[in-house]
Amino acid sequence: MKEIYDQYDHIRLGDHTYEIVERGVVLQKEDFGISDKILSYRFVTPWLALNQKNYGRYMKSDRVDQRDQLRRTLTGNILSMAKGLDYVVASQIRLDIGRTRHRSCTVKGVDMLGIMCEFMANFSIPNYLGLGKSVSRGFWAVVGMRGAKKQY
Repeated sequence: MKEIYDQYDHIRLGDHTYEIVERGVVLQKEDFGISDKILSYRFVTPWLALNQKNYGRYMKSDRVDQRDQLRRTLTGNILSMAKGLDYVVASQIRLDIGRTRHRSCTVKGVDMLGIMCEFMANFSIPNYLGLGKSVSRGFWAVVGMRGAKKQY
């Protein structure tokens, strides 16, 4: 990453070129993985939880079934993230999803349903880490909510 970081003095976005005038690197240790506490998070960018196959089932379901579908999907997303970071999940991930809001999103010219919500899990996730697909496009970033630890 350092090579790429030092390689560019300008960045081009559309018809505009911008000079990079300041750079900074911060290295810090963050907790990651199964936690003995229930930690609260919120998505700060839309969560693209539904693919074409499960979108129809989600929209036809009642709120209880929708929440259950999102809970299973989010658990799978956390497991995939852990696997991608070579972390072995040695115990069950417990999580629950709070109030959800739907938001229209476009990815590669395709309209998709984004979900904004809060969730609680016994899994420590660093702030702004993305979960699932399209994280490189800015989707699915989460932040922790300090002081909001609850038990199931």
